[in-house]
Amino acid sequence: MKTKLFSLVLCLLCLSCTNDDSKNPQEQDPVEQIARPIISSLSKNLVIEGESLTIEGENFIDDGFDTQVMINSMTFDVKPISNTKITIDITDSMGIENSSIRVKVSEQLSEAKYFFIVPKGWYKIETDLDIRKAFVFDDSNTITFLHDRELSPLSYNGRVKKMSGDHSGYKVILTNLGGGNIYDLEMFNENIGVAVNPVTGFFTTDGFETTKSFGDFWEEGEMPVETEIKYVDANSSLIVNCCTAHIYTSDRGETYSSFNVAEEVFSSDSFRTRAYGIGSDNYFYEIGFDSSSSPYAYYVIKSANGYENWELVSYSVEGQYSGKTYFLDYDLIFNISPNDELRISTDLTNSWSIVKENVQNFFIKDRSNWFIISDNNLYATNDSGANWNLELELPIDSQLNHMFFTSNKTILSGNKMLFIKHQ
Repeated sequence: MKTKLFSLVLCLLCLSCTNDDSKNPQEQDPVEQIARPIISSLSKNLVIEGESLTIEGENFIDDGFDTQVMINSMTFDVKPISNTKITIDITDSMGIENSSIRVKVSEQLSEAKYFFIVPKGWYKIETDLDIRKAFVFDDSNTITFLHDRELSPLSYNGRVKKMSGDHSGYKVILTNLGGGNIYDLEMFNENIGVAVNPVTGFFTTDGFETTKSFGDFWEEGEMPVETEIKYVDANSSLIVNCCTAHIYTSDRGETYSSFNVAEEVFSSDSFRTRAYGIGSDNYFYEIGFDSSSSPYAYYVIKSANGYENWELVSYSVEGQYSGKTYFLDYDLIFNISPNDELRISTDLTNSWSIVKENVQNFFIKDRSNWFIISDNNLYATNDSGANWNLELELPIDSQLNHMFFTSNKTILSGNKMLFIKHQ
């Protein structure tokens, strides 16, 4: 009897165990798996410090878990805009140059994407090219530049190329501009610009993917020597040779007119152009000298439209000058003397005042902001030369050729050198 009772109790216990609320592993509710984030694209491959970077992809949000972005070796908490988009501001604490980025949700980590961070302030872009001029604009990181392909200092062969930013920095891109030896380049914006060889101008509206050629100094009986671009805007351009011959287009190179200013004003072909610019009085000015005069006589002429109906302002042997000359306004013209002195004229070259000694080159942004090269250093003034500050230390024996300024960027180009500054 006791044996039967024990067996009954044992059966009841077994039945109770099989009816327990707990489930065997096969019957338990599955644990929800967190989806791994996926980065499909970045809004930029090259980012300037202070700019925002947008990350697009999938699985950036999972309820109950924080979302983080890992840049290089640092982790940042972020709040995604949506499950497919995150925006993060790039700061100087994240590192510079080659960088990686990942998205992390809980312990799930995306594959890395790569981009390039450029710091604010002066940054050296590595190059082995001799760059004559370089241009960059506030709405783009693409650099358009003119460089010398010849290795010999006794010869020159110019080409127009570009640099664009990618995840490994700046890379050189070829343009479709032919035209042989390109002597000068000016850009109105990233897409509109003009290049010239010694004979002809080339107008572009698409960053030199295509061009329209205009003018021909040979056909006009003029010397194709020292051909330079003196003016460019959205539709027009003026190119000038060494000897006051002008070619002008007002319709992006579709048509052009040509004339020789010296022959029009002086009935002579012995005049040489030094500088050209637009004054605050809205007149176009040209200054230069008469090579047939001894000593040289210096002339100033002006025109309401910059290409015809020139009016003589002055012709004088006073105020002798030579070398690099820059016209900022009719009352502010710059020159380097043979003694490496930066000088200014406020009376249309009749007289000169020394601003700074030991100056090998200079670049002018506006009436107050000037830059000079002195003993392999770049110095700047923001008070018209009253005070000078060290702006940038340069390599020994540097040859700097050009500076270009926008509201937020400055680019400095030279032989095997390219520096960019983001404000």
